[in-house]
Parts: sequence; structure tokens; C-alpha cells
Amino acid sequence: MQIRRMLLISFFVLLSTVALSLTALAFFTSKAMLEEEIGRNLTSNAAMLMEQVDMLMFERLQNLHSWSHLDIIQEGRINDVDKRLSQFLTDVAVGYKGMYRKLFYVDEQQRVISTSAPELMGLVHYATANWIKAKVPNGEVFIEDLQFPPPPYREANLVIRAPVHNSYSTGDIGQLYGLFDMQQLFSLLDKASNSSSGDRYIVLLDAEGRAIATSASLRKQKLLLKTTFADWKPENGKALFVHEIDPAITATPVLVGYARSSGYLNYVQMGWSILVFQSKDKAFLPISTLSVLGSVVIVLTLLLAFFTSHWISGRIAKPLLQLTQWVEQVRHFEKQTLPQVNGTVEVIALEAAFGKMLEELERSREQVIQASKLAVIGEMAAIMAHEVRTPLGILSTSAQMLKREPSLSPAGQEMTQFILDESVRLRRLVTTLLECARPKEPHMLLHNVHDIVRHTVELLAVQAADKHLCIEQQLYAQNPVIVCDNELLTQVFLNLLHNAIQIVPNGGLVRIRSSSSAQQFSIEIADNGPGIAVEDYRHLFDPFFTKREGGVGLGLTVTKQILLAHQGNIFVKQSEWGGACFTLDLPITQE
Repeated sequence: MQIRRMLLISFFVLLSTVALSLTALAFFTSKAMLEEEIGRNLTSNAAMLMEQVDMLMFERLQNLHSWSHLDIIQEGRINDVDKRLSQFLTDVAVGYKGMYRKLFYVDEQQRVISTSAPELMGLVHYATANWIKAKVPNGEVFIEDLQFPPPPYREANLVIRAPVHNSYSTGDIGQLYGLFDMQQLFSLLDKASNSSSGDRYIVLLDAEGRAIATSASLRKQKLLLKTTFADWKPENGKALFVHEIDPAITATPVLVGYARSSGYLNYVQMGWSILVFQSKDKAFLPISTLSVLGSVVIVLTLLLAFFTSHWISGRIAKPLLQLTQWVEQVRHFEKQTLPQVNGTVEVIALEAAFGKMLEELERSREQVIQASKLAVIGEMAAIMAHEVRTPLGILSTSAQMLKREPSLSPAGQEMTQFILDESVRLRRLVTTLLECARPKEPHMLLHNVHDIVRHTVELLAVQAADKHLCIEQQLYAQNPVIVCDNELLTQVFLNLLHNAIQIVPNGGLVRIRSSSSAQQFSIEIADNGPGIAVEDYRHLFDPFFTKREGGVGLGLTVTKQILLAHQGNIFVKQSEWGGACFTLDLPITQE
């Protein structure tokens, strides 16, 4: 089986198994948690609303009780002759912004003598039986009745009464009434219903099970003061599923949250309770939506798993195939450049290892070629040393003796000097061949390369001055001290700088620039001469290759041989001025 297919199957099975397991677990866990949360939310909403109703009613009853004990209320004893009490009740009604529809004071004969509503002045208020007797701090307040007009119940009132005690004697001198606007309770329930998710219904029940306040949708059903919900009781304090009798409200079972009034600060315990209920279908609509979304997620997860597996397997297998093809091409010498493989870190590391191996093989191949060439040179040098040096020595000695003859003509003197000069040149050529074939063993010590460069420049200063050349030294390397052979590197710099001086025109420029890193020292020698043809780069370090008239073609060969002996290398390129630029790389230390 192919590695890509095996990886594709493995990744797909693994990702699909994990994705399906997690999706199923998430769905069923979410469903259970949502069911529990809905029931808990309904119950907590009911409890919170009941606390708000208790606090609202406590404040209203406490208001009436507190006002009934104010000194200004005693104005009722003298029939409020200066209308101070009426003004006070008017200011209070305005200040509480619609909480009380009307406030009025009646005397012992139930006649209204002070009021916030002038139309009530002088009328007789007929008291009704006390509906609720509520205890407040330091006293009691009574709720007499609910005044509910026909729907839409805009003028619904809750009649609250507080006895007014005689501050100067015993007994009561009158009653303080407040008509609490039931729209305040309606608004509270409507706001809670609208802020809840889904279609929820809210009912406030009195102790007899009558609906005394509901949310807007139930008020439209004319359920106020009816006992429709009297039998809706929870079991063990939990949410309860019930079936609604009247299909006009909801035709499906509902989930109910129930809370009973416990009073506010243990006061105003009226026995009221609240029901918050919601259709089961609408309550569990998120679960149905979640099931659909879960199915979509599973399908998308499977697709994602497939494409992810396909991408990952390709990401791993494709670079390996490319690397394999590249190795095959390298093996047949069809491709010698590094492959452009984009893959994982391991594949990139393998590519780098192959590239390094290729470089080392190429370097080894060059060294073998160079060694074979040097072997030929060595054989030629041995023959020339044996066959040429002895006759050359005889010729040189004979020419020297002939030059001492006093009868030798000027032409003869000139010809004799030619023989001596050419003999010296031939001897130098034989010596160079011998050095190239049997190079000197390098003596490695720590040396400052900058000092070697400066010394070499000094040796060639006269030749540079003759051609008015500028040798610019930009020795910027931070670590110029390396392990090397001082004499051999001097020979390298002499060869390169001598070549540059010879080829650069008068008034030219030669630049020497150095740099270093933690492991390597580099030096660059560039000039603004005519440069080297690109097609000659590959033959530049071959023995006897030269384009300069009178040149032997062994200087650069010896230079590269010295650098290879130092485990370094030399490269050539075009300088920024169009001339030649040689770059020498040397290791800081020697293995």
C-alpha cells in the first residue's frame, strides 16, 4: 500500500472517530443540561418576580402607614381648613409618578375631607370588608378590595387603607386611603415576559387561587379574577408538566415554574404566589435546533476530516516523492541543484542532509579531478626536473662564461643575456610545477589574517604605485585570528593581488574586504579590471589555463590547492564595477 493512501485512511479514521465521539457527547450533554436549565430558569424567574412583587407591595403599604403617622395628617381633625393636607396628598401623588392613582383622607363619618383628586371632595366613601390584613413595621395596613373595570383593565386599582390615630387622645380620627394603580404590577409582569426567551406566560395568584395580575397575553384571554390556575401546584418544589385545559392559551403541555410569597423582611405576608409557564415545544425549541445543528456539524466534521486527512497525507507523502525523484535524477547525474521541497521539519532536514551530501560529493569529485590533473603535472614535473634542469644548468653556466669574454660583440652580449633570462624563467616554471605536484605540508598555527593581508600589500606596494593603483583595505572581520599556515596564505594573497595589479588598468582600484562569523572567516578581493568571462569560470582553477599573455596558468591552481589544504574554498564572480571578485572562505579552526 502506498504511504499516502495508508496515511489518508489512518488520519480519516482517527479524525472521524474523535469528531463523532465528541459531537455526540456534546449533543447529549447539552440536551440534558438544557432541559435542566429550562426548569431551573423558570423556577428562578418565578422566585425573582415574587420577590419583586413582595417588595413593591411592601413599599406601597409602608408608604400609607408612614404617611398616616405624620403630623400633617392631624389636619383632618379640623377638616383641613387651610387645605394643607390636600396639598400634601397632591404632592405625594405627583411625586410617586403614577404609583397611586388617588390619595384621600376620610373622617369618622367616611366623608372625604382631603384628597389629591378634587372631584372626590365631600363625597362619602363606603368602606368594604377587609380583604387582606398586612402587618408592617409598627402597625397594620389593610387591603379592602380590587377594583377591576372591564377589559383592557386600564383603570384597575388596589384599595389600600391605613388607620389614622389621634395624636392627642386615643382612638382613630379617620382613615388614609391610597388607590394603587395595578398597571404597575401588569407592567412588571409584561416586562418579565417580554425579556424571557420564547413565549412565556406569567400569572399572579392570591390566596384563593384567583388570577389578580397576568402578563399581557393572558389579560387578553379575560382570565383576571378567575380560578383557572388554582390547581397548578408544584410537586417537591420542582418544575411541573401540565396540560392546559383551554386550547386558546396553548394546545401543548407546558413547563411551569412556581414561587410562593414569603413576604418582605417577614412583613406583608399576603399568601400570594406566581406561576411562570411556557409551552413545552417552544421551551425545547433550542434542543430541536441543536439536533439539526448537530447533524450539520457531524456532516461538516466528516468532510473536514476527509479533506484534512487528504491534505496532511499529501503534505507528508508529496515531499518524500519529490525527494525520491530528485535522488534518482542525482544518481543519473541529471540534476545537481537542491530540490525545492516544502514539507515538515523532518522532510526539510532530510532535504538539507541530501543537499549537504551532494555538496560534499561535488567537492569530492572536484578534488578527485584536481588530484588527477595534479598527478599529470607531477609526472610532467618529474620528467622536466630530470630532463630539463641539467641541460638548463649547462646552458646557464655556458652563457655566464660566454658573457665574460672581452671580445664578445654587443649583439652577442644581448643574446647571452636573453639566454640567461629565459633560463631563469624555465627554472622558475619547473619549480612551480614541482610545488604544484608536491605541495608543501601546511604548518598550522594561530595567525591574524589581517596582518598577513597588510604584509602582502606592503610587498606589492611598489608595483601598485608604478600603475597608480589604489588598494583599499576594508578589514572589518571581528575575529581575524584563525588556524592557518602563514607562508601559504601569503602566497595565496600574493597570487591574487599580483594578478589584479597586472590586469587592472592604470589608476584602477583593488578592494580587500573581510568578514567573519562564529565558524568561518571570509575575505573578498575585487577589482575594476576587464573581468573574467562567465564561460571561463569553470576552467579558471585548471592547470595551465590562462588568458594572459606570458602567463603559465598555475597560480590559481596552486591557490585553490592551498585553500583546500586549509579545508577552505575559493569562488569567483563579477565585482560591482564589472571586474573580477574572488571570495575566500576559511574555517576558524582546523579539524
